[in-house]
Amino acid sequence: MRIIFHIDVNSAYLSWTAVEQLKNGAGVDIRTIPAIIGGDQKSRHGIVLAKSISAKKYGIRTGEPVANAFRKCPNLKTCRIIRCTVNIAES
Repeated sequence: MRIIFHIDVNSAYLSWTAVEQLKNGAGVDIRTIPAIIGGDQKSRHGIVLAKSISAKKYGIRTGEPVANAFRKCPNLKTCRIIRCTVNIAES
């Protein structure tokens, strides 16, 4: 029997990035402010891959263009996605 897991980890990317930033001395936890993962803040290109709860309150949605997200929340913080590796033991 073959079992396939599909796990939606969109919001986990923001949490993992926050933890990594805090470990590296960041002064603000991006989970507590309007923040997104994805896109490019300077050029406002790309899409929202993950968002904080604070960003969700502004109506920001996963998959929408970054430019739209900035129109909804001009003080939005944008972070690049970190590389995550997960090892799953085979039985």
